[in-house]
Amino acid sequence: MRLKIQEDAAPIGHSSANLLAATYPNSSLPSNFSAETVASTWVKSFQDFMHARPIIPPGHLFFKESYWRDHLCFSWDFHTWHGPEEMCAALQKLQQGSQFRQLSISISSDFTKKPALASVDHYGHVRGVQLHLEIETGIGIGRGLVRLLYDAESQNWKAFTIYTALVEISGHEETVGRKRRVGDIHRTASKLGSWPSTRHAQKNFDMGLQPTAIVIGAGQAGLAAAARLTQLGVLCLVIDKQPKLGDCWRSRYLRLVLHDPVWYNHMPYMAFPVNWPVFAPKDKVAEFLESYAQLMDLNTWTSSTLKHAKWDGSSWEVEIERSTEDGGSEVRKLRTKHIIQATGINGEPKIPRVPGISDFRGPIYHSSQFTAAESAATPKKVVVVGTGVSGHDIAQEFVEHGHDVTLLQRGATCIDRTAYVYGQGLYSEDGPATEDADFITHSVPLPVLKRKEIEKTDEHMLENKEYFEALEKAGFKIDRGPDGAGRKFKFIQYAGGSYIDVGALQLIIDGHIKVKQGAVAQIRPHSMLLDDGTELPADEIVFATGFSSMLATTGKLMGDDFARHLDEVWGVDKEGEMRSIWHQSGHPGYWFAGGNFALCRYYSRLLALQIKAIEEGVMHYDDL
Repeated sequence: MRLKIQEDAAPIGHSSANLLAATYPNSSLPSNFSAETVASTWVKSFQDFMHARPIIPPGHLFFKESYWRDHLCFSWDFHTWHGPEEMCAALQKLQQGSQFRQLSISISSDFTKKPALASVDHYGHVRGVQLHLEIETGIGIGRGLVRLLYDAESQNWKAFTIYTALVEISGHEETVGRKRRVGDIHRTASKLGSWPSTRHAQKNFDMGLQPTAIVIGAGQAGLAAAARLTQLGVLCLVIDKQPKLGDCWRSRYLRLVLHDPVWYNHMPYMAFPVNWPVFAPKDKVAEFLESYAQLMDLNTWTSSTLKHAKWDGSSWEVEIERSTEDGGSEVRKLRTKHIIQATGINGEPKIPRVPGISDFRGPIYHSSQFTAAESAATPKKVVVVGTGVSGHDIAQEFVEHGHDVTLLQRGATCIDRTAYVYGQGLYSEDGPATEDADFITHSVPLPVLKRKEIEKTDEHMLENKEYFEALEKAGFKIDRGPDGAGRKFKFIQYAGGSYIDVGALQLIIDGHIKVKQGAVAQIRPHSMLLDDGTELPADEIVFATGFSSMLATTGKLMGDDFARHLDEVWGVDKEGEMRSIWHQSGHPGYWFAGGNFALCRYYSRLLALQIKAIEEGVMHYDDL
């Protein structure tokens, strides 16, 4: 295997805002109170506030250091408003359809949604009342979650965080559960004929059918988006360049498993089976995605690529080249309103420009080309450049096959131990329903989450002090994440530079994987020269050096000029919301979708709601 150099594109998270962590208000708990009474009193005042929409905020409802995160409920974008003044200013700008009608405390029979005492910080020192809301606007139905703290100085319960999110558009609800389709019980409903013939026509877009949305990429992001759109009645086509659905996982290196536990990784509408392992192997994931597309009636074309796309001001004219059953190919011309790029948050492989790469006599390649290490009678000297997930997994693979491995660390890496991640309670066997766990997770504004993750990281580092000291003694540099906020925030901002330990770090501690610090200065025929003059003998070199932003792939799909006019993808904006992914990209009708299974599961609904709103005339691009 040989390298194709690609290092000029911006890295993932380029120019991401360095979000300031929240400060907790000065609060305490009164000696005697009823959570239900506190909640109902505050909700009545908040409802009056929402009807009045005052320019000057009342002092009794919100702390000065407070946050309101809104996902489409009162705006057609993702926002986090900091402080009462920003909240009031935002309410003055509500579009006609977003007007508030009413809200109430959730009447769900689920006791976990009743007003109750809850912690705001990681340690449980800052406590208040948490309550769930049911919301009605001129557009549809939303949910809310509020965390109240007691201000001893004013003797008022005030909001520290508010989260509101649109759940459904009135008259255009998802066709699931009690709203599922009846089906063609008398076999006269479909003009396309029987169910098999209907599905054939839909999948192939015969008889004049045109997709409202085309999704590029059939991984978890693309399939989740297509599933959500399909349940909203939006005709959707998913194309993928791979021969089979699931190949985006199936074609990766053999030892790859999901590094998040199974409870965290369910797809929309369909959970993984109850007998699945906690950490699912990649081929099992691939088979599930293939089955998912079929069971969810998704229209998919494999071995298909976008050859041309032109925007005419209201829709896209596209050309797709696809393989045919006889082994040939055809070019289909279609018209669509929306293109969703779901090609993965990793763009194109990044390889540093190093003198002498072409002179190397052994295999030299990017980690995306790695499949498996082979046992050999004579161990190879392998150098793996990069200490993210792939770098560690590949190094571990080579060591377990008897090879001599050196891991080149170019910068400090943020580490989580598996037991630490496994113990998180929201996503677990005894945790709440996945949809509720997701809602609680995203109800935390990112500045507050950052403060909690700083606390959690401090605790994690202290509890595993000997482990981290042993790693540093072995020459491995530890990174605590942005401002000490750990692995989760490093993922949110940069989608890399971290590793959940599934075995490789113990091999480093035990000396089975050697670690060197530095940068590659030159590649020689049988070695690698570092910038400090150290020469590492090498029979094989793997560059686990990450990927560019999704915009690099956009350039390949749509042209570099188109990509240059889009907003940066991934990382956070100044408010504390993810940039471009799952919402407006900077061009009408072009969307990005990506992230881990949990992000795809949650945000796919919000993306689908935006597209459905546009198609029904409820939302317009000018509203943004």
